[in-house]
Amino acid sequence: AEPLRPAAQVALSPREREVAQLLAASLSNREIAGRLFLSERTVDNHGQHILDKLGFNSRVQVATWLARNEH
Repeated sequence: AEPLRPAAQVALSPREREVAQLLAASLSNREIAGRLFLSERTVDNHGQHILDKLGFNSRVQVATWLARNEH
């Protein structure tokens, strides 16, 4: 599935980008929470916002998007 918006127009917050990178590295929400000193619920919320902003429904899509758009 293609993103709802061109990736260049999607602005992730610095924290969302951090979470997205860890999601793309296949870390669990619990592992991400521990690494970033957040609650699992907060990580889950960030993950959902990332998916919503990008128009995706899976972590694999986020990983692919990051691989193509990290500069």
